[in-house]
Amino acid sequence: MSVSTGFQINLFGPFEALDSTGAVVPIASKRGKVLLAALATGRKHQRTRDWMQALLWQGRGKVQASASLRQELRLIRKAFGGADVILSDHGVLSLNTDLVSVTEHPETGPDRREFLEGLDLPEPVAGWLAEQRAQVSWAPVVAETPREIAAPDLGEPRVYFNRISPDEMALEVANEVFQAQIEKGLTDLAPLDVRHGAAEGVDAQAVQLKTQILRSGQETLLRVVLPGAPLGQRNWTASWRGLQDAILACEDEELLQLSLRAQETAIEALALSEGRKDQLSASLLGFRALRNIFAMARPDLEQADRDLAAAYERVPKGVYLAWRAFIQANLIVESTDLDPGHQAELAANLARRALHEEPENAASKAAASHVFLLTGQDATAAGELARDSTRLNPSNPLAWASWANAKIAVGQIEASVEFSRKALQIGRFSRSRHWWEMQAGVSAALSGNFDAARDHSRMAHSLMPSFRPPVRYLAALEQKRGDSDAVEVLVDKMRKMEEGFDIKDLSEPEYPSGNLRRAGLA
Repeated sequence: MSVSTGFQINLFGPFEALDSTGAVVPIASKRGKVLLAALATGRKHQRTRDWMQALLWQGRGKVQASASLRQELRLIRKAFGGADVILSDHGVLSLNTDLVSVTEHPETGPDRREFLEGLDLPEPVAGWLAEQRAQVSWAPVVAETPREIAAPDLGEPRVYFNRISPDEMALEVANEVFQAQIEKGLTDLAPLDVRHGAAEGVDAQAVQLKTQILRSGQETLLRVVLPGAPLGQRNWTASWRGLQDAILACEDEELLQLSLRAQETAIEALALSEGRKDQLSASLLGFRALRNIFAMARPDLEQADRDLAAAYERVPKGVYLAWRAFIQANLIVESTDLDPGHQAELAANLARRALHEEPENAASKAAASHVFLLTGQDATAAGELARDSTRLNPSNPLAWASWANAKIAVGQIEASVEFSRKALQIGRFSRSRHWWEMQAGVSAALSGNFDAARDHSRMAHSLMPSFRPPVRYLAALEQKRGDSDAVEVLVDKMRKMEEGFDIKDLSEPEYPSGNLRRAGLA
């Protein structure tokens, strides 16, 4: 033990914590011992508060579990003489390795000892202890010739990318540029095991994505294929025809739309494949959360937040923090029973952590831009994040929608209309189309084009009837048109989603209808 570490924790044999003199630190609680052991075995010696509460106090309810965790942390700090052996930062608990060292391997030989020997607690702790004990290898250490160590298999889904091009350098480059865009979109969202090459002989559960490029006169044909047979699905294929230079420029909206369609189809295939496995991967949890995030229903958002926390626990990928920030920020405008100040701080801090962990993740930047605008951060900074996101992955409609919102915040409505139109064009076939329709409706309303705002809002409502913003806009737009019957129907719909809603609420400063008021509709 180095001089800088004042305490040592032994996990093999009976739990033991010692100070720098060798004296035992008295941790009386079994849950306190498991808490320290869980941090010691976590990636980067970290666990989220939500994960720890679910492990140690499952079934007690969120409020009581949170209080129990705080009490346990106080008892541990007191046992260690007030030393900050556990650090807490934005929902993440960390073992302070400047003060604590941990035995990382068991002893070998006849005196070998079990992980947390003699400690038992009911499920889910019992299951976690069994997993930890099963992972310990008792094989003696044998000196051997150093060899290259393969990257660890995290159990994440595998994707094979295969390019088929004529023997012509320019076409090969164009094909590679397009496929790299699809790969960027997918790997931003999940810690996928990406392979390149022909698909022959791959494992049955892997997803295969092929892009083929051909020249026909002055035009180029680009075709994307996802073979579905290995996964029990139909093959999916789509194509684009245009000039080769458009592929290299990454600006053609139909080409960007094709890239997004390929990404979302691959995600569906990956989710199906992962859903057949016994254990949930971080990727599947993240994909499952994305299905719920844009619906904006409170139960779906809460489930998505739990899935993202679990995904981050398995693989600490910054984008999972960004999506959690996105959820918390949206709850500010969609839930009246939460403290907006607390929500804003929570969301902004999660977004900052995401940007720090993955500074070139386009999805994180787009989500963080949205969060910064909703939490009152600098609009220029939000615009910069959105712009960077469009450059990193121009096929991400959220990037363009976030940039549109940033333009609204600084009064550049014409630019907002254009970026909203682009988001909708790229995401026209997306399962989240209602979101891009609504964004286009907001920009149209602010530009004074109320007929277009009405059309977009009606489409958004048709696609997702439980999505509140289009119902609010339609109510305000119909009121402006003087159609009282239509207003009454829409107000009734809102009351089913929001008890006690009244059309006059739209004009209240505290109600989430700021852009409606800016457009003169409330």
